[in-house]
Amino acid sequence: MRQVTFYMLAVSLFCGCAKKTDERLLWQFATGDVVPTCPAVAGDGAIYLGSHDKKLYRLHADGTLDWSFDTGDYVHGSPTVSPEGIVFVGSFDHYVYAVDPNGEQRWRFKTGDRVASSPALGAGDALYVSSDDGVLYCLDSLSGRLRWQAETGGPLSSSPAIGADGTIYVGSDDSHLYAFTPAGQVAWRLKLSGKILSSPAIGQDGTLYVGTIDGALHAVSGKGQTLWRFDTGAQAGAGVFASPTLGPDGTIYFGALNKYFYALTPTGDLKWKFNTRDWIVSSAAVGGDGMVYVGSYNHSLYALTSEGKLDWKFRTDKFISAAPTLLSDGRLLIGSDDGRLYCLQTDSPGLADSPWPKFQRDLGNTGAVNPASTH
Repeated sequence: MRQVTFYMLAVSLFCGCAKKTDERLLWQFATGDVVPTCPAVAGDGAIYLGSHDKKLYRLHADGTLDWSFDTGDYVHGSPTVSPEGIVFVGSFDHYVYAVDPNGEQRWRFKTGDRVASSPALGAGDALYVSSDDGVLYCLDSLSGRLRWQAETGGPLSSSPAIGADGTIYVGSDDSHLYAFTPAGQVAWRLKLSGKILSSPAIGQDGTLYVGTIDGALHAVSGKGQTLWRFDTGAQAGAGVFASPTLGPDGTIYFGALNKYFYALTPTGDLKWKFNTRDWIVSSAAVGGDGMVYVGSYNHSLYALTSEGKLDWKFRTDKFISAAPTLLSDGRLLIGSDDGRLYCLQTDSPGLADSPWPKFQRDLGNTGAVNPASTH
C-alpha cells in the first residue's frame, strides 16, 4: 500500500479532548486541500508550501500570500529552496518544477510517474529527484537538463539525502537502501527488512537512519553495512513511515503507525516512548532547547521534553501528516490535513545544533549534510 494512501485514509482514533493552545497561535493560512508538506524557508524569510489543491504557495513571513503557482495534480512532497531562491517541487502530475522567487516557472521536467518525494540539492547545481517510476534523476538545477538517471527495483517515495562526500542515499519499495555516486553509479545497495517509504537521516559520523514498513528503524554505515535494527513491534503494514531526526547528543527520534513516538540512543537502545494514540507519519523537529515537536493523526502537534514528557500540544481540525519546521526566533510552522498552515510561537531558540534536526535537515529542505547555503 502506498504512503499517500495512509495519508488520505479517513481513519482516526479518539485522543482526548485537548483544545488548541490559541495563545501560541500567531497566524494560519488556508489552502484548498490537505497540506502534507514541510514548509521550506528562503533566506529572505519567504515561506514555501505545497497542498493537495495542486498549488505551490509563497507566503510572506507574516503568513500573507505573495503568490501561488499551479501544478497539474497534488503537491505531496515538500519544496526545496536553493541559495539563489529558486524553489523546486514535485507533483503527482509526474513533473518536478523550478519556480523563481517572482512565481514564474523557470523549467519543468517530466518523470515517468508521480513525484511524492522532496528534491535534494547537491553540489555543482545538482538536483536529485526520486519518482514513483523507480528512478532517481539528477538534473541541472538552473536549467532542468537531465544529467543522469539511475533505476531501482521499485517506486521511490523516499526523499534523497546527500552525504558529506556527495553520495546520494535513497530508499525504495524494493526494500533496498541505495547509495549512488555523484556520477550516478551504484556505490552499494543493502536489502532491509521491508519497503522503505521513510527518508534517510544522516548522523555526524555518516551513519544512516531509515525506517521500514514492517516497523523497524535501521542504522546503516556509510559503507552499506547494517549496524543495528530496532523493532517497534508494529505488525506488517503498520510500520515506520516517518523519517528520523537527530538530537545534538545523537538521540534518534521517530514515530510509527503503532501510535508511539520513540527516542533511541545512538546504539539503538530505547530511551523512552510516548503514546499519541494515533498514527505518526510526521517527522519531528528538534529545538535548540531540547524540545521535540511532532504531529500525529489524532489532529495534534506535540511538544515533548528531551525526557519524553508532554509540555504542551496544539490541536488542528484534522490529521497531521506534515513535518514541522522551526525558525530561529522560535516560530514553528506546521501543516495539517485540514488544509491550513499554522504558525505557532514556541520557547525554543530555533533548531538544535544537530546533524539532522528536522525533515530534509535544514530550513531550505536541501537534504544535504553540506548545503551550499543555510538560513
